[in-house]
Amino acid sequence: MIAWSTNLVAKPLATVFGGTVASAGMLVAYLNYMGHKRRGRIPVMITGVEGRLPGSVLAVLTSRNGHNDAVIRTALTNAEGHPVVFLYVNDKKPQTSRAPSIFEVVDPYLDDMQAKEYFSKAESLAQRAKIPRRYIYRQNAPGVVSRVWQAVHPRDIVVAANIAPEFEDVNPDRIRYELTPSGKVAHMLKQW
Repeated sequence: MIAWSTNLVAKPLATVFGGTVASAGMLVAYLNYMGHKRRGRIPVMITGVEGRLPGSVLAVLTSRNGHNDAVIRTALTNAEGHPVVFLYVNDKKPQTSRAPSIFEVVDPYLDDMQAKEYFSKAESLAQRAKIPRRYIYRQNAPGVVSRVWQAVHPRDIVVAANIAPEFEDVNPDRIRYELTPSGKVAHMLKQW
């Protein structure tokens, strides 16, 4: 800290140069973020399942489902101030055409533009509604939704009605269907 403070006084031109470069970089980053936000493409960081979120809503989005927009809007509408966990289940196999290089992060989410688009839409709408949210990305496997459901303990799973029968391993107390302008969704309700 002392060396840094001394350098500020002893080398004022270097301080001005460094401050200008840092400020220009921050300005470019801010303009880039605002441009993406205006177009509705907000960057989203995916998280893991961190534990129980009682009272939350689990919104299941899939790569083969045409009603993901309806699921997103319905989940945010029914959140009632509780967190919404967006789970994207990808049915496509990750492309492994080449071997990763040293220190390279291999994550199927990084190459999945459709998942990024849906998560970005969800983030934009959730920011406007001021609702806490989390994002989970999983490859399709038997029981993937039920494992997340068991870990999170949501009160409601919102899923497109046409794929609701696929989640037979989820044991809700009741299932309620809702017609929306974007399609029919199913609410799998559970009192924990």
